[in-house]
Amino acid sequence: MTERRVALAGPINFRDVGGYATDDGYAVRWGQVYRSDSLHHLTPQDGVRLAALGLRSALDFRAHDELDEVGIGGLGELEIEHVHLPTTDRAMHIVRPPDWTPPTSAAGVYLTMMEHGANAYAAALDLLAQADRRPTVYFCMAGKDRTGVFSAVLLGVLGVPDETIVADYALTHEVIDALHARTRAVRPDIDDVWDRLPPEMLGAHTTTMAELAGLVRDRFGSWRGYARSVGVAQATVDALRDQLVA
Repeated sequence: MTERRVALAGPINFRDVGGYATDDGYAVRWGQVYRSDSLHHLTPQDGVRLAALGLRSALDFRAHDELDEVGIGGLGELEIEHVHLPTTDRAMHIVRPPDWTPPTSAAGVYLTMMEHGANAYAAALDLLAQADRRPTVYFCMAGKDRTGVFSAVLLGVLGVPDETIVADYALTHEVIDALHARTRAVRPDIDDVWDRLPPEMLGAHTTTMAELAGLVRDRFGSWRGYARSVGVAQATVDALRDQLVA
């Protein structure tokens, strides 16, 4: 048995996504794919731990403005390839057209992320299917929303059932207070931004991911249907299954 959470001094939400049972009786391999909050928080001691994990690449879902603002920090000092796959051009101070109607639920926000971030998520699946790029970690700022959505897509493509995907997402709620405190320390005005979001966006609730799973099935038929719709080849799906499930 491998530890789900990887204890680091900087990142708060670094987790192995292995060990989950699939719907055909197999399980996702441990030690191949990790998810995290932003790796610009890495300390030198954390770098030693990541080297011990054998990490080869880090997939960065943060927007261009987030990368410009805080950079990659200690990640740049490690022998880990940084791959920037922004799911949107800008995350902060986004200007919406006057007729734009925001989603009314967190699941609606996530479905929009899946649509706007399609190219980034497809590229991430393609990279994870390449054995020489793994072990791999993917991350955003908090490791909750963009990272949580991609985790759902990846686990769904691998054949992990929805109830397990929901439970994995909800693990972030265990550290949500620490994530919020860290954000407020550097952005005192962040509550003004959060007040414009559906209230459940401030947590990682099981109901949110369960609702998203339903929306995905209604629109795409399945998680694999979503992957196909954004251009992921069947060969990539097969490679992911062959290499990450045992």
